Amino acid sequence: MKMPFLRLLLSVLISLTMAVQSQSIGESWTYSYDETAAGKQVVFITPLNAGSDGSVAFVVTRGDGTGGDFENQIFWLRPKDDGSSPDSPLWTSGWLPNSGFTDVVAVRRNHLVYYTGREFKSVTLNDEGTPKLNTVKVFTGAEQGGDPVVFTLEQARSPGFVFAVATREDKRGFTLSAFRFSPAPAVVSAVPTSTSIASDNSLSISFQSVIGVNYQLQSSTTLTAENWQPVSVPITGTGELVTLVQDAGEPKLFFRVVAL
Repeated sequence: MKMPFLRLLLSVLISLTMAVQSQSIGESWTYSYDETAAGKQVVFITPLNAGSDGSVAFVVTRGDGTGGDFENQIFWLRPKDDGSSPDSPLWTSGWLPNSGFTDVVAVRRNHLVYYTGREFKSVTLNDEGTPKLNTVKVFTGAEQGGDPVVFTLEQARSPGFVFAVATREDKRGFTLSAFRFSPAPAVVSAVPTSTSIASDNSLSISFQSVIGVNYQLQSSTTLTAENWQPVSVPITGTGELVTLVQDAGEPKLFFRVVAL
């Protein structure tokens, strides 16, 4: 389907993505953690997994400095709504024995996916920020009981899948498991908008953005469509009002803004 031309009227920060302007970077927020009181040392931190909601998750491994047993803990952090530094993480896993490797698989809007050992787990936050932990699957049995178990994430934001590949115990094959985010993030993250039509028949779509959250304008020929089509590239929120200007001519389309 041919998409109409999209003109974006955004704030100064968003316009920094234009090629004609330079881009700068500066410190936004921080979080500090100290193991001194526990008598432990941080020995390793996994690569960070950043979410579209402005949050970030990673795994910290600690030890006692004598070569003894190590422990892992997941930290999930996001700045406050005003963009300032958080006082505490959104959620932590608590210190886990290092008998099975722990890593973050994906971070979505108010949703963290990770695995520890052979257990695949999911953490969701409700509107009050209360976390709910759920074990999605434990990889066991002859067909999926070998090593390694490898997780990956489809890059598309919707519908969104997590895939896991596990070798068989006898090493003669493997099993692929697909896990779908349900409901799809874009469906549960529809953003309230206000619209107006100008004299040139253009449609202005405005919404209040949140710092660090990615948004996208989507279109469909019907309101009952399961697969809305992206009209714009993802736009990072700045905490300001964002206005998108769209041609309201043919063909007739419905529009929505979603937080990815």
